[in-house]
Amino acid sequence: MRFQLLICLLLVAAPLTAADLQGLTKELNEKYSALTNDDVEGRRKLAKWCHAKKMRQSELRLYREIVKLAPDDEDAHKQLGHVHAEDGWYASVGAMHRAHGDVKLLTEWVEPDNAPDGSKLVHDYRLTQEQFDKLETGEALQAHARDDWHEVITREYVITSRLKVKETLELARMLEQAVRAWREDANLPYDAVNAISLEVDILKDHEAFLDMIESDIESFDDDMKKSQGFFDGRTCRMSYFHDWYRTRRVMLHEGRHQFDSLVAQKIFQMPAWYKEGTAEYWSMHEWDGKTLKMGQLVPDVNYSLWFCRKLLKKRKIKGAEDTLNQDWWGVVDPEFYQNSWAFVYYLKHSDSAEGFKKFESELLEGKLNTQAKQLEAFKRLVNKDLKKFDKAYKKQLEDWAEQSPEDIR
Repeated sequence: MRFQLLICLLLVAAPLTAADLQGLTKELNEKYSALTNDDVEGRRKLAKWCHAKKMRQSELRLYREIVKLAPDDEDAHKQLGHVHAEDGWYASVGAMHRAHGDVKLLTEWVEPDNAPDGSKLVHDYRLTQEQFDKLETGEALQAHARDDWHEVITREYVITSRLKVKETLELARMLEQAVRAWREDANLPYDAVNAISLEVDILKDHEAFLDMIESDIESFDDDMKKSQGFFDGRTCRMSYFHDWYRTRRVMLHEGRHQFDSLVAQKIFQMPAWYKEGTAEYWSMHEWDGKTLKMGQLVPDVNYSLWFCRKLLKKRKIKGAEDTLNQDWWGVVDPEFYQNSWAFVYYLKHSDSAEGFKKFESELLEGKLNTQAKQLEAFKRLVNKDLKKFDKAYKKQLEDWAEQSPEDIR
């Protein structure tokens, strides 16, 4: 993947089929080298060529160069999404207001003299005490909006969404419950002074999600079109996907990666089986609109459990040794997520649970940074008899898989 950290939930893992980016980059460099240092129109023409070739990052770079050469070039500013004010162009509405010294309230910008007394800063909003107290209780608040998107905030999240406000507010409440549960599980109390804003970007539908990927071949490999969402190292990016259960599940899966990376800061201590298995574990949930329960079996909607029934028949469920001996970064195949989920779920819902907690502790402390160390610790802390463990594990998985319907929705 071309992001430094790009963690995604795939529909079906597939071999990499990236576009011939190397050849296009070579052609771009040849065209660019023919430009003079002050050639605005040549850069504009090349930017349009990049747009046609879906080289979004190079297109933006060229428009930024045009703005430096011609600060009042309206077309270049608009291509960059800039906004115009009486005193010039700004990178965003927020940048314009900040430059003018305005204060960002929940739903509007105001001049400093109109800001409420005693307001509290949450994310980059100045909130009233009443608004602040609502966030503390786990509520979500509708914030700024424009024609095609709106923001919703919780105590920990800033969510930019193209869904309806009511739908986004419900997703936000659910996700806020999730992060509070994750903090409790990891013994990481919320610290308002040092907390960071966790960002989520939700597109209207999966078609819009695919358009984003297809229009930027410099950022995304072609196999990302098979994904449902991803965490890019800062922001969780997703869309409404198929139904609301699966949409919530993608949000919880990617949200867990975000938590492990930015809050717990343990993502690089996690081998792939643990990282993905844990995200899948927490994403299997029950939600009634008010209360979230994670780490559930939910056989009626659990695709991983449904798929495991097929893997059991094909004898493709990995045992402990095969799981722990996988490549650290993982080789994602059609069975990887299902095997990873099943292994973690069993370890958390069996008589191995206490030993697995100790194993997790050593893993997240960075003590088990090789397959050999993982295997040794598993035998020491979880079960020294791997054959006996595998037998019990697969028997229990068979019993659980019997609850899965023939045709899962």
